[in-house]
Amino acid sequence: MHNSYMKNLKPAVQIHNSLVKANVQYAVCLPDSLSQPLITQIHNRNQIQYIQATHESDCVGISTGLNLTNTLSVVLMENSGLRNACETIARFHLSHALYNIYIISSRGEFGERNWWGQAHATTMKPMLDLLRFRYAFVNYSEDFDELLARAIRDFEARQSSTALILNPDIFKK
Repeated sequence: MHNSYMKNLKPAVQIHNSLVKANVQYAVCLPDSLSQPLITQIHNRNQIQYIQATHESDCVGISTGLNLTNTLSVVLMENSGLRNACETIARFHLSHALYNIYIISSRGEFGERNWWGQAHATTMKPMLDLLRFRYAFVNYSEDFDELLARAIRDFEARQSSTALILNPDIFKK
């Protein structure tokens, strides 16, 4: 287990450093196994305030409140969270024009070994499109810095939420 953790450390550190550089103040998270290396960095390094929620819709609500006070925050969750938080996201996006920045781990991509995970990828893109997200896929941690800067620029236009979708293997590279 220790060797696996060390192997996964570098991309998580790169992504964490990008969040700090971008002045992200809060990360509102519903932890999942794919993004655990990043969440561990956020929690342990104390450069970004870590808020752990019990449901994805709670993450959305907390982050929205922070962003309304001009406190930059991100929501971290698995792609299944889009379905779980759909009502909250739809109400905020479509009814009230309240948006967030999301970092979403992508469960269920081609090669997923868990039968229950495969539908997560199948429904993710249609949900993102339906809820009027602007999004990009992050395949390499080295690309995260630039993609985060773009996501923040889009978010600051206050026309939609933005999402960076993390490749399921990003922390294995």
